[in-house]
Amino acid sequence: MKAQPALPGRERPTGRASVLRTATAWLRRSPKAVLLTVTAVLATAFAVTPAYADDPGLQCAVSATGQISVEPSPVVYGQNAVVRWGADGIGCGAEDALVISGPGFDPSTTDFPVGGGSRSVFIGSTGSVTWDVTVVDLSSDTGFNRHLASVTASVTGVTVVPDMRGDTQAQASQAISAAGYVLGSVSTAVDCDNVGVVRSQNPSAGTSRPLGSTVSITIGKKPAPPRICE
Repeated sequence: MKAQPALPGRERPTGRASVLRTATAWLRRSPKAVLLTVTAVLATAFAVTPAYADDPGLQCAVSATGQISVEPSPVVYGQNAVVRWGADGIGCGAEDALVISGPGFDPSTTDFPVGGGSRSVFIGSTGSVTWDVTVVDLSSDTGFNRHLASVTASVTGVTVVPDMRGDTQAQASQAISAAGYVLGSVSTAVDCDNVGVVRSQNPSAGTSRPLGSTVSITIGKKPAPPRICE
């Protein structure tokens, strides 16, 4: 059988031209299919896009690791301690920050760049103290943050001043020494209700003071004649 010659103006498309013309014809016949196809392509694109694509700092915040320490440990009341921290993550930059909380830090007003740092802080609390380091993504619309590490240290070198009111001078001196303090000045004041005993003290009872601090007392006495205690 002889091959039929192609009609003028109706040449069969071949190669890339064929594919393009076929696709164009298909799109014209099925606009709904076009919409479904575009939707599927967009869904696939968003599915593989990292969650941090619109918030550059989020990658750092998610991947960051950190540590924080204090020296000395335990810390000493009334003295300075040095808090050191360090953190790192993937793609960390200016849009990322570290927030430190604890004595000597104000997380509401101060943050630090991702990396290492240190600060000398005064210990004015008793019992124990804790510091925390948190990474924050400043570029995130939601303010994404993640806690990285914390350190807790007990406070030594401190106790509370005992209550010596009503004690004799000898009893007060013994109580002061037992608490780790030193007897300071001893004065007298007219006080008919507390003759020969402590009527007041400085610092007052319950005050936290470093060991070795002085505590002063005032002893009550009778008024000079001709005045008398009634």
